[in-house]
Amino acid sequence: MNSNKLVYIGSIVSIAIVLFIGGLLIGRFAIPRSSNTIDTYNLSIVNQRTEEERKIIWNNLKQQFLNLVNAQEIEKNLYNFTRHTHLAGTDDDRNEAESIATKWREYGLDVTIHPYDVLLSYPNPIQPNIISIRDQNNNSIFQSNGNELMFNEDDKSLPFNNIVRPFLAYTPNGTVQSRKLFYINYCTTDDFQFIETIIDKNDLNGSIIICRFGKIFRGNKIGNAEKYGIIGVILYSDPIDFARNSTRSNSTYPNSIYMPDMGQQRGSALILSGDPLTKHYPAKDYMYRVPIDNNPWLPKIVAQQIGYKEAREILIRMTGISVLSNWTGGLDQVNYVYGGLLLDDLSIQISSYNTLQIRRIHHVIGTITGHIEPDRYVLIGAHFDAWNFGAIDDGSGIAVNHELVRVFRTLVRSNWKPRRSLMFCAWTAEEYGIVGSMEFVEEYAKILGSRVVSYLNMDVAVTGSELMIMEMSPLLYDFAIKISKQVKAPYVNETIYEQWIRINNGNHNVGEKFFTMGLSAISDFAGFNQIVGSSNIAMTYLNKSDLKNAGAYPLYHTQYETFRLVKKFVDPEFQAHQAIARVIGLSALTLTDIDLLPYNPARYHQALVSLLNLTKSIAPKSINFTSLQNAIDQFKIVADQFNQRIQTTLDKSNPIQLRIVNDQLMQLERAFQNPLGSSIEQADLKHTIYAPSRTNRYNARGFPSITDAIEDHNITNIQQQISIVTYFIHSAISVLHQPNKIQATS
Repeated sequence: MNSNKLVYIGSIVSIAIVLFIGGLLIGRFAIPRSSNTIDTYNLSIVNQRTEEERKIIWNNLKQQFLNLVNAQEIEKNLYNFTRHTHLAGTDDDRNEAESIATKWREYGLDVTIHPYDVLLSYPNPIQPNIISIRDQNNNSIFQSNGNELMFNEDDKSLPFNNIVRPFLAYTPNGTVQSRKLFYINYCTTDDFQFIETIIDKNDLNGSIIICRFGKIFRGNKIGNAEKYGIIGVILYSDPIDFARNSTRSNSTYPNSIYMPDMGQQRGSALILSGDPLTKHYPAKDYMYRVPIDNNPWLPKIVAQQIGYKEAREILIRMTGISVLSNWTGGLDQVNYVYGGLLLDDLSIQISSYNTLQIRRIHHVIGTITGHIEPDRYVLIGAHFDAWNFGAIDDGSGIAVNHELVRVFRTLVRSNWKPRRSLMFCAWTAEEYGIVGSMEFVEEYAKILGSRVVSYLNMDVAVTGSELMIMEMSPLLYDFAIKISKQVKAPYVNETIYEQWIRINNGNHNVGEKFFTMGLSAISDFAGFNQIVGSSNIAMTYLNKSDLKNAGAYPLYHTQYETFRLVKKFVDPEFQAHQAIARVIGLSALTLTDIDLLPYNPARYHQALVSLLNLTKSIAPKSINFTSLQNAIDQFKIVADQFNQRIQTTLDKSNPIQLRIVNDQLMQLERAFQNPLGSSIEQADLKHTIYAPSRTNRYNARGFPSITDAIEDHNITNIQQQISIVTYFIHSAISVLHQPNKIQATS
């Protein structure tokens, strides 16, 4: 081979190499990269700014956000929402999901729809559920109406013909009758234990009982009754709880927010979060469904609600000893008695015509993708199903959710890019027992469990305008205080934080009065608390008098939850809705954009100490809490060391260091989760520090497995549950240690 030929070949090879390298460079720098990768270029620009520059930009962004939130837009959203009914699994429900998806796509969100086939419950559309009093010949001498009444002031253009009749979802159909009728106050565990001191508990077997709404979850009331062999439950809203001022017509709806005499609270009796046929798994077409017959999660006895006018007709026909004062309701000319045989050989009958049906539901998720950490999610959620028009539950939340979508897309169009991904969630079938969102969480449990930073929930977001209360993970305590100092309270010239201090008589320890540590299982945060394990927060604006209420707001789950109710009595200028939007939105803006997550582990130590003291106060004196006390003490030491390390050695300009610390903060809440759940019966409740008790899904009991064991008076199980909780606190301690090695905990 001659030299010219060698030169020629060498030249070709050299050109090929240059072109190959050039292609790589072009591919690396010239071709746009997927938004699903960590954007180190943008990260470097952020890090090049001085701390002062970043602070100015951040403050300007926050002020821009606060200014954009518009009360009139929220009012318009609520008006449009309340023009229809929203019962889950119906055409109205599906149409609402499609409308939300269309609206969010128009705003530019990346929208996905998630369907599930779940078991739902419905009353008979023609034959109402009836409670009747019958004479010796079985002739009816009194019969409930089975409906609520309309008033002249109600908007006749609304589809009242489409509202669902009063019923208790998932309670079975059938007719039961008894001559024995007992009044059991609120049907709490304590109420049943007390009635055993008054009557022979065997007398409850085969009886029907009547009790008030309030104090605990309605499903737990029915569940408590089942244990005594009771065959039927009648529930009503007593005026002492729901019409406190007076039962006169000029003091109740439509002239106030208080329950009229034929008002009836609808609701679910399911003692489970999620679809009862696919427990722990998503209700998809491929999933096995357990039989409906003998399903342990479904109520076994007939139950029905009535108005307090109708309850009076029943109570005056009861016999027995007069009740204690704290069992006495607010009905005039009624002698509240414990009960027994009805007067004059009368009997009481409940006839229910409910059905169970598998129906398809649809969730809507809209996403703004993060540009630095797209695999970290901050979620804002509200549910769009309602028993009827749902102006408060949860029109207040969904109206705010729509406004936040509008505001955040406005920020995006002004060149704002979130560091982390922001997801807007519109759930359905929440009213049936958190059925909808739980299915989503179960389907994507692995993804959500590793990626969710926080879930911000809006359910019954506004019932008044005088005071905001919050439920949260203790990690978010200081964060919530900081946010409250930046948002104006409605109808007054002060911030929410200043409003708290004023109402708290100048005491700055506002968290003790207005914050609830830990979240229960009564809304869509349930799956995120108990399965995902993220650190979450929820809030409501209400009136000060609501703090003393035995139940929810007076017209809860009635057909009177209309736009007129909110506009006339609850929030006329929608300033409370605006305040909720600003708090939720500013929280989301911060959590998506801030470099270091604003979680404080030291607050969890304070919460653990409070819970331990409370648990000790109800436990037998022989119980040994030493191991749990030592673990809590050690948690404080490690939490303080962790916070000190962040303040002194963390280099925020180093993305790896920042990610490691943020991951530790995210994993802390998850470390408290027991994958086996609180018990075999409550395997869906996995948080060992905060979860509902067996007897009330409305609360967020501290150390639930320990306190349940205490209620059982089982000394061995109490000590076992203490050891299990101690283990999970040590797990949390290990999360906060330096991550370069696995450090032993004592």
